Order: sequence, then structure tokens, then C-alpha cells
Amino acid sequence: MDKKKIFKIVLIRHGESLGNLENRFTGWLDVDLTKNGFLESYKAGIKLKNLKYDFDLCYTSKLKRAIKTSWSILDAMNLNHIKIIKSVDLNERNYGGISGMNKLESVIKYGKFKVNNWLNKYKFKPPVPVSFDKKLKILKKKYKNKKIPLNESLEDLSKRILNFWEKIIKNKIKKKKILIVAHSNILKILTNHINKEKSNNIVKNSKPIIYEFNEKLEKLKNYLI
Repeated sequence: MDKKKIFKIVLIRHGESLGNLENRFTGWLDVDLTKNGFLESYKAGIKLKNLKYDFDLCYTSKLKRAIKTSWSILDAMNLNHIKIIKSVDLNERNYGGISGMNKLESVIKYGKFKVNNWLNKYKFKPPVPVSFDKKLKILKKKYKNKKIPLNESLEDLSKRILNFWEKIIKNKIKKKKILIVAHSNILKILTNHINKEKSNNIVKNSKPIIYEFNEKLEKLKNYLI
């Protein structure tokens, strides 16, 4: 009797960033990793290497905290040569006018009720940044050939990442060994979709999440390593 083939994909949230450390809504702002963020990313790579994982392809966002995490992981695994595809579709949620704000600061300015709705209600969007906002000018310069969102609801974000999953990733799972390095909200939506559940569990920095699928790309199991 032939052994049924199992297909795996590995998802990882970027290492600790300066935004995490300062408890800020970072979103599309390009903050760097902390020293600890680099170290824990490298350790994740060592763990994957020791468990005999291998990759043909790495997908990540266009934000340096995720890009540098992918570099650290692949360096630890001696896989510096594999292709890294950077996609804006894997960028974190755009928090609009509260981008860069400390989370307590945003509650003081806008009130707990509004901030809670922006973060947790499916169709609610944070405020649009003002036109003279320096952060907005930086984003427009970086993504000058892209139509970028000024702010995003969870609904907007879900459509963005699930479209990417269906059109890009699912077509490759059976052909390539894939690593995805992304962000907290991206991975929450993706794991909820694959698990067919609604959960608001915290996605830890640099903690590999493994998914196993059958030939029909039905989930068999998932686990952390």
C-alpha cells in the first residue's frame, strides 16, 4: 500500500521589532528588529535546521522587520541561496492615522471604545492619516507604483491576504517547500482560515507554525515547534 503524501508549509511571525518593544501600532511603518529580534529569528532557523526542514521558496512582506527575519532564518539554515519573494500583500494591517502611536496614547486621544472597535470590529477602519502626515509621504514614496490603502479594516485585510493565499500560495504547496515570514494580523487571519475557526490567539514572534496537508490540500494537522 502506497504511503499517502503529506505537504507542509511553515509560517513565522517576524522577530521582536522596535514597534513591539515600544507597544506601538506599527502597521506599514518600516521599523527594524531589536537585537533580541535578530537572535530569536536565528534560533528559529537553527531549530528548523535541526529538525531537517528545508525550503525552496520564501515569501515575506515588503517591511524590513519581516525581510530581516527571513534573512536570519535562512542564514541559520544555510539556505541563503533560495529565492525570497517580497509581496505587499503580506504587509501588516495599515492602521492609518494611528500608525506609529503608542497603544495607550491612542486610547487617551480617541477613547477606549473607538480604538477597540477599530481593532476588533470586522468592518471598522482606523482614521485616515492627515494629508501632511510625514509617515504617509514616506509610504507614498516607497510604494509609488502601487495603490496603497490609507487605512484598513479587518475585512479589507482578510480579502487581501486570503486572495494572496488562494491565488499564489495554494498553487505552489504541492510543488515547492514554502516558508512564509509575515506579521501578527496576517498570520491570525491565515491560520483562522486554514483551521476553519475564529480565534484571536496571540501569534508569537519567531515561533514556527507548521501545517500539514493531504493531496487535496485539506489540513491534516498544525503544531508549533
